[in-house]
Amino acid sequence: MFDRWFESFTEVVAAAAAAAALIYLGSEIKRRQKKLRDLFYVLGPDSTVMADHLEELARRGVICPYRPGAS
Repeated sequence: MFDRWFESFTEVVAAAAAAAALIYLGSEIKRRQKKLRDLFYVLGPDSTVMADHLEELARRGVICPYRPGAS
């Protein structure tokens, strides 16, 4: 009886440890994704529209892109 209980107990512990590891990995992936989004997605929706307009103006030659040292 003890062997049977011990086997089922170790299976439960192993399953709980596997579930905890998966939960940890999932939360770590989400944390890193959020960190990357915060780092790279600086512009909001309004800013991206303005940046698109500025790029269009630069492409048509109405404005010139900033180049340090160039006059």
